[in-house]
Amino acid sequence: MESNLPLIIVILFMLGMIVVGALASRRTKDSEGQLVGNRNSGFILIVGTLFATFWGAGTVLGASGSAFHDGVMGVIEDPFAAGLALILVGVFFVKTLRRLKLNSIGELYKKRFSKNVSYAASAFMVPTYLIWTAVQLLAMGKIANVLFDVNFTLAFLVATGIVVTYTFLGGILAVVWTDTIQMIIILAGLAMLIVVGVRFVGGFSVISEHTPDSYWSFVPNETNQVSWLAYIAMWVGMALGNIPSPDIAQRAFVAKDEKTAQRGMITAGLMYWTVGFIPIVLALIGITMMETGAISEAFVNDIAQDSELLVPLMAQKLFGPVALGIFAGSLTAAVLSSASTSLFATAVIVSNDIYKPLSKKITDRKLVLATRLSVVLVGVLAVLIGLISDNLYDLTVFAFTLLFGILFFPFIFALKSKRVNSYGVMAGMSVGFLVNLIGAIAQRTVVPEPWEFFTLVPALTNLVVLLLVSHLTRHKDQATPLERLYD
Repeated sequence: MESNLPLIIVILFMLGMIVVGALASRRTKDSEGQLVGNRNSGFILIVGTLFATFWGAGTVLGASGSAFHDGVMGVIEDPFAAGLALILVGVFFVKTLRRLKLNSIGELYKKRFSKNVSYAASAFMVPTYLIWTAVQLLAMGKIANVLFDVNFTLAFLVATGIVVTYTFLGGILAVVWTDTIQMIIILAGLAMLIVVGVRFVGGFSVISEHTPDSYWSFVPNETNQVSWLAYIAMWVGMALGNIPSPDIAQRAFVAKDEKTAQRGMITAGLMYWTVGFIPIVLALIGITMMETGAISEAFVNDIAQDSELLVPLMAQKLFGPVALGIFAGSLTAAVLSSASTSLFATAVIVSNDIYKPLSKKITDRKLVLATRLSVVLVGVLAVLIGLISDNLYDLTVFAFTLLFGILFFPFIFALKSKRVNSYGVMAGMSVGFLVNLIGAIAQRTVVPEPWEFFTLVPALTNLVVLLLVSHLTRHKDQATPLERLYD
């Protein structure tokens, strides 16, 4: 019984999320409740859902693994650039988004430009978030396999079923409520591992003695232009690429007012930066454990093969059954929070931004049903992607690079500039996509190299074409004037 206790704790936690989804369903009787949670979520809920959304498997597992090899420079993109995205949206865009009274980010492109622009933007967002959903759920398979020796595929499918169920039941409210609960569990689990890990190796003084040179360097040590170009690309791709994300915008829509949305967004970004140092310290604890001989050769070999196993293997080494169950619950929370967010964001794009405009007449009840069915559809597609692909990390990088290259400038100009129109935005998005596509085809790879080029150049090309075509077609303007956008 004791050996199964950690797994039992995780199962109870996951069942608890379904209960929360069922409770949320009582307040999601119409599309206003299903899509934007009746626009009445308070500050704590906004901070909780944003933090838990960003703090996914990539941060807990991936950031620790990257810091293990490359120090702080290995995690510039996440958490630091990602946290900056939340702060930038909070400072510059969240109030504007609130005033538009949108149900989804796709409605912005329709309201400002045209249906065709909205369809195109939505079409580019769907595959990105399908892949991201699959990645999060696959991480659940990895965690369960390492900690409990549960079959990888079985854990992946069970996690998918849990996320789909509570998101289906409660819509965005279920996502927001479970995210906030999961944030508390995430912080408790990380705090436990830090405290136990530091004590195990003999304190921070011992960790300091075994800290590699330049581990805490926040900027490149090299002075050549290539290193600095790569450094800029790290910040730009993640910080600016996340700004037009539908999941961030959705949190602005569910807040009870502009002030709550803005304060919640900025607080979540600052919190993400602060807590983001925990994976960096955990990597140092792992390095210290290895160099002091505190762990077995088998542990060292496992880390050498896959550094993302560092955190679950450390937990397995340091915790007893109850503590391991709580920590495994925190890892599960990190995965489920990001998975449910990307799942629901994709479902809303499918139902509200694609299906609804194509339907001549759709009742509120049918829109709620369409959103719920879209949740199931997205879950199934995420499973298929996870089962047939063995290169999800590269696919994720490619997908989010595409978002920056395709949607960043259209999003900015939709809210802030009078000088662009539907023709320019459509041309800019198309060119941004084609640059990446040509690179991928020419190199026969998912992520073309050099990655710095394919992070920066598509977005810059998008900008130039967007402005040029908008200027040349200014007399055929189809866009809604910026001053009339709030009518």
